[in-house]
Amino acid sequence: MSDNNNIPHISIINTRPSDQHLLLLGGLGTFLYVIYFLIRTEYLSSAVCLFTSVFLIYQYLEKIKVKAKLIISQDGIQVVGQPFVSWAFVHGLQIRPEVKGNHYSETLVFTNNGRIQEIPIQQLDITAWQLEQLLEMYQERFRESIIENNEPLP
Repeated sequence: MSDNNNIPHISIINTRPSDQHLLLLGGLGTFLYVIYFLIRTEYLSSAVCLFTSVFLIYQYLEKIKVKAKLIISQDGIQVVGQPFVSWAFVHGLQIRPEVKGNHYSETLVFTNNGRIQEIPIQQLDITAWQLEQLLEMYQERFRESIIENNEPLP
């Protein structure tokens, strides 16, 4: 595989925003009850509905936020919130397809220091094919840097 210079030195793979429109609908619908109870001067009921409405809308806004999940470079891979792992210590890297009934999913699986990492690709803002291309490119860059520095291959 030839190196694609369009690929940056570091790639940050984000999570895909969740489609939780029912939370927004529930929050807005509950807000209508706030108005209804205010008109009827039932302030306690209005306050409870206002709290529920704000909570549901807040939950919706949290779910649609894009967050970094993976950081990939020629030096290795990092699952956000966990330590960085050099490609020399990453073993069994694969994208595993799974079929359960009518549901098809793919999972990025690798082992580092005996710890198995499994990341559902559906949660990521990238396709399995694109992720596989990135992983191959960065691993190839890692191998080339070792050869250039006359280090033994792991």
